[in-house]
Amino acid sequence: MFSLTQIKVRGFRGFVQEQEFAFDQPVVLLFGENHRGKSSTLNAVEWCLFGNECIGTKTGIRERVAWEIPNRYAPEVNVAVTVVFDGPQGSYTITREHPRRGSRASGTVTVLPPDGTKLLGKDAEMELHRLFRSSFQDFMTTVYQHQEAIRAIVTEEPRQRNEAIDRLLGLSQHRELLAGIDKARLEKTQKAMEGKFQGFRGRAEQSIRTLDSLIEEEKAKALDDGLPQEDIAEGKALRRAKEIGQAVASLAHELDTPGLSVPEPERFEQIMGFREWVKSQTDDLWAHAPDLAKQEELARKQQDLTNLSGRYKAARDREVEATQEKDAFVQQHGDETSLERHREGEQAQISQLDEQIRKTNERASLVHEAIQYLRGASPEVDKGKCPLCATEVPDLLAHLESEWEDRIRKQIEKLQDERDTHATRMEELEALRERLAVLQRDLETARTNLEACIKEAAAALEREIATADDPGSLINIKLQEIASDLESANRAIAQKREKISGIYSDLAKLRTIDEIINHERKKETVEHIFESEEFATVNELRNQASRFVEDTKAIRASIAAASQEEAAAKVAVAGAALSEYFRRITNQPAISGLTLEVAQDTRTGLNSYTFRSTDGSDPTPILSQGDLNCLALSLFLGLAQATGATQPFAFLMLDDPTQSLGSEMKQQFVRVLEDVANSRQLIIATLDPEFKELLINNVTKSKVVYNFLDWTKEGGPVVSKTA
Repeated sequence: MFSLTQIKVRGFRGFVQEQEFAFDQPVVLLFGENHRGKSSTLNAVEWCLFGNECIGTKTGIRERVAWEIPNRYAPEVNVAVTVVFDGPQGSYTITREHPRRGSRASGTVTVLPPDGTKLLGKDAEMELHRLFRSSFQDFMTTVYQHQEAIRAIVTEEPRQRNEAIDRLLGLSQHRELLAGIDKARLEKTQKAMEGKFQGFRGRAEQSIRTLDSLIEEEKAKALDDGLPQEDIAEGKALRRAKEIGQAVASLAHELDTPGLSVPEPERFEQIMGFREWVKSQTDDLWAHAPDLAKQEELARKQQDLTNLSGRYKAARDREVEATQEKDAFVQQHGDETSLERHREGEQAQISQLDEQIRKTNERASLVHEAIQYLRGASPEVDKGKCPLCATEVPDLLAHLESEWEDRIRKQIEKLQDERDTHATRMEELEALRERLAVLQRDLETARTNLEACIKEAAAALEREIATADDPGSLINIKLQEIASDLESANRAIAQKREKISGIYSDLAKLRTIDEIINHERKKETVEHIFESEEFATVNELRNQASRFVEDTKAIRASIAAASQEEAAAKVAVAGAALSEYFRRITNQPAISGLTLEVAQDTRTGLNSYTFRSTDGSDPTPILSQGDLNCLALSLFLGLAQATGATQPFAFLMLDDPTQSLGSEMKQQFVRVLEDVANSRQLIIATLDPEFKELLINNVTKSKVVYNFLDWTKEGGPVVSKTA
């Protein structure tokens, strides 16, 4: 076993400057308030041994998440922790360093064995595993009593508690072997492999059935299409391909493409490419066939002339209609000259009436002014005398009013009525002139359109059209000629189309033969799989995998049984110590004693542990927090004592173990530690002065006390040593 004798810490966690601690006594006590560096001292030991394994969520300790290794206030030097162990062969010095600005949480490790050699890096890590045969989790559950880690034994869910107790019993290798076997998922992998194998075989067999069905269907279709059974052969297919090639060459000659090179297939494998060539070449020949181009040109001309004939007829009809409309208007209302003569006569009448109205209005104005004057004159004015000529007129005002009413007003109204009659006639004549102008423009437009159609017909017919010629008849004659030419072209095309249809029909039969033979070849290839050496090899590997899984299951069952057997033996040895320690520390009146039972988890095959009171009941529901801590400490110490020979380390580290413990519990706990100190070196960190005094006064082994008095940014922990 290895005992801890010395540690040296620089720049790690709470440490700034380098400090050294001698653990050369059976009991080492680290005493001081929180945040003084006690836990950092214990942490330095585990980090030196395990590097980044003690950092992060995988540790199961909440405070280790985002843990910082380098001290924030340390100088720009590497973090370094050196730990010295005394072992069976002598002294071992282990140093782990971490660069201030590096990202490697594990740092670099160096091991100096007793023989004076120096191991670095991976060699040093391998030496640590060889010496201590311990993982970080083993260390945390068998050597270092961290509050969260030890409490997990009784407060966390069963799987984690069972794992922690396995480690306390030194059975972590068994559990890791079982976990490794389970993690490999051999049975699942073997089942997946078997599923893939059976799936492959099933797909191959299904392919054979599918190909059989396709071959039968294609052969039945070939017989229905008149293809004899004996023609479904490679030689016959090549001969048929040669005949098709000759037909394509003949078609090319007829379509004015002589000398076409036909790539006749010499092997059956070339038939598919030949079929694609025939299809592409035939389509290309037909797309550029002169007859087809001629047919398209004649159809286009026929359509153009038909449209032109319709436009000419419409233009001619519109010209006749416009002429008739204008002639009818002139016959009814006269031409432009006649309408202008009538308009000028009406204008003269209107001018004459306007002059008469003007003169009459001048007289009417004088009479009206006189009437207004006499009506507004003062009484002194002689209203029987004319205001203009001073002539005596008896009752002048009445005379003037009568004159205005009876003669002048009526005369003006008559003249105005006559003028209105002539003005209305004048407007009618203007409207007739405008209508005549519209009819003339319509006639001119119709004649222009007709002339354009005649010019277009002349261009289409490629001849001049004289005035005496009938364009409609000329177009109709040309349409009859085109129809005749088109009919001849259609007959020629139909003959060639019939030949092309024959090529396509033969090509379809060749395709049927090609597909049937290819299906038969594929079927032979798939059938050959089951007879191949590769298939036999895969089948043998499948059988080997099945046997390997069965062997592994047997090995797993043996390991699980051995683990349970060893656990039961160790629990039997440690059970008395567990019960004794718990009874002594708690003096719990409701629980006279405890037992730890071990069984095999029926689902996982791993060890399962259960705490029982001596009466068989579950004790945890009636335990206080202090009782639970005592139970965890009792289990830790009892199993540590019982498994001492299997552990590589000869010391225990306890970090603030008296949380939630009363004074009486502390006294009893110290008495238990006195027993433990007989077989293990104790390294205890505490801030509890009562617990410190109890340890100093009641543990009979030699002790050294490191008092963590303060902490500064410049130097880190301020520590004094008391023997």
